[in-house]
Amino acid sequence: MMIAFEGPIGVGKTTLAEQLADFLGPQTRLLLEDFAGNAFLDDFYAQPERWALPAQLEFLVSRHEQLSACVPDPAAPTIADHSLMKDRIFAELLLSGRERALYDRLAARLQGEEITPDVLIYLDAETGVLLERIARRGRTFERDISGHYLKALRQGYERHLAALADSTLLLRLDTSNMVPTSANELASLWHRIQHSCPE
Repeated sequence: MMIAFEGPIGVGKTTLAEQLADFLGPQTRLLLEDFAGNAFLDDFYAQPERWALPAQLEFLVSRHEQLSACVPDPAAPTIADHSLMKDRIFAELLLSGRERALYDRLAARLQGEEITPDVLIYLDAETGVLLERIARRGRTFERDISGHYLKALRQGYERHLAALADSTLLLRLDTSNMVPTSANELASLWHRIQHSCPE
C-alpha cells in the first residue's frame, strides 16, 4: 500500500507522514519531498515570474525520479508527504502561455512512469492557520507567501480532488486545530485507512 499526503503549504503533511511512519514501525518506507535539493526555490520566491518554470521543472523531475524508483512491497506500506498532484496544481497556479505549454509537454512524457498512491490523505486548514504555521517554522524563502496565494492553492486542490481517479481512495482531514500526532490519534487514522481500503 502506498499512502500519500497532500494539502497546501503549512498544513502538516511532512509532520504527519513522519509520525505515521514512526507509528507503523521500521518496515515502513518514508518518502519526503526534497525542498533543499531544488536549486531554484530561493530564486523563485524572490522573483516568481522569472523563476517559476525552472523551479517547477526541478520539482517535476525530482518527484518523478523519487516515485518511479519506489518498488511496491506487499509486506510494507510506503508513506509519502507528496504526490504528483502537487506538480499539476502548482503549474496551473504559476505558469501560463508558452512556459505552461513546455511544462505540460514534459509532464506528459513522464506520465505513467511512477507509482500512484492507493490512499491520498488530503490535509486542509484555514488560511489564517496556515499563515501562522508558515511564519512559525521560519523558512526564509516562505516569508512572502500571502493569504491570497494560499487560497488559490486550496482552490486548485479542490478542483483536482474532484477529478481524482477511482483507483485512489481519498480521505480528508482538517488540521486547523491540530495535526494529529498522538499515538491514539495515529492509531485511529491507521484504522480509518485500513477499513476504507477494499480487500
